[in-house]
Amino acid sequence: MSDVDGKRAEIVARIAQEFGLGDPAALPAEDRARVEAATGAILEAEAVPPASPELRRLIAEYRRLQDLRAGEDNVRLAEAGEVFAPEDDA
Repeated sequence: MSDVDGKRAEIVARIAQEFGLGDPAALPAEDRARVEAATGAILEAEAVPPASPELRRLIAEYRRLQDLRAGEDNVRLAEAGEVFAPEDDA
């Protein structure tokens, strides 16, 4: 499990806790889907932060890990000569 995946699992567990549910792995499929949908919505939202300071902290850490992974991927592509200028996308 990557750092990003691990942090996402922490976020899922926190959201399940905030919903008053238990361990996400032990949830029925319907509850697990609800928690996953809420997690996706929260991670994709740019504007409205969750009320929970703990959840805000986890999301900030998750986004930093994503940025770090994207940077590492860009370095690997650059080393392989796979860097393209934005105007190449046109």
